[in-house]
Formats: sequence, C-alpha cells, structure tokens
Amino acid sequence: MRLVIAIAIGFAAAAAAYALKLPLRFGAHPFWADQALLWGAAIGAILALITSRTHYSLRVLSFTTLTAGAYAVAHIGKMRFAASYAENAFAGQMWFFGWHAVCIFAMATIVTTAYRPRRGA
Repeated sequence: MRLVIAIAIGFAAAAAAYALKLPLRFGAHPFWADQALLWGAAIGAILALITSRTHYSLRVLSFTTLTAGAYAVAHIGKMRFAASYAENAFAGQMWFFGWHAVCIFAMATIVTTAYRPRRGA
C-alpha cells in the first residue's frame, strides 16, 4: 500500500511539472517536452518498482546521480545542437534522449524517496 502511495506522489509531481511546463523552463525542446515528461513518468515508475528491493540509500544516490548526469548530457547536447545550426544529429539525439532520461530518473528518484521501507521489513 505504501508503494502505491509513493507512485501516486510521483505522478502528482509529474502532473505538477506538466502543468508548470518545467521541462520547457529547464531547456527541453517545445515540440517534445511534454512527450518526454509523460514517457519519463511511466518508465520511471516502472524502474522504481523494479528496483524497490535494493538498498534504499543506494537507490536514492544512484537515481539522483543519474538524473544530474542525464541533465548534463541533455544540456551539452542542446548547446552543441544549437551551435551547429541543427546540423549535428548526434547532439540532437543527446538532447532528445537526455531529456527522456532526466524525466525517467527524476520520477524514479521521487518514487524511491517517497517509499522508504520500514526497518526490519
């Protein structure tokens, strides 16, 4: 039951990010920012479910680090794509898939943080 509540908290956070257009404000492309957020929320929740049996601190640290790393990849991809006047396809893919990874790992981080198993359980 607590895991279901944690997933609901994650989807509420994703809905708030969707309403506030957070991916756009942080540098996602307007055409696919909402798509990245919606796919990221779904896949991130599944990822959090799959890893729910591993150690809590390891999950939180890993997902937080992966979120920051994915944002760095997306930001670098965006800058290189813009500097190449939309000619660098690899940079465009870094930007696109980087934002999907940011949304996936952010959702996994939120769900993992909201669901902390009881000690001894």
